Amino acid sequence: MSYAIIRGANGRRHEVDFGENPVSVSVHPGKENFELFIEADSNELPESQRRFAIVNIPIHVFNRAMAEAAKNRILKEV
Repeated sequence: MSYAIIRGANGRRHEVDFGENPVSVSVHPGKENFELFIEADSNELPESQRRFAIVNIPIHVFNRAMAEAAKNRILKEV
């Protein structure tokens, strides 16, 4: 089951539960941000009612996280 959870600046938790529906993920790298757009493939719902989550990450933070993940994976495989 796919889901996204965030905690806003006001401390409240916000959740997107995609349930058992398949999801589509599109990746949009830019000069300053890396964006993930995740949407439930519910073609029977109008676009305004489809469940989705958008995550924007500063590109330097994303690159650092990917480098760390790759380093950890390489170290675990050795």
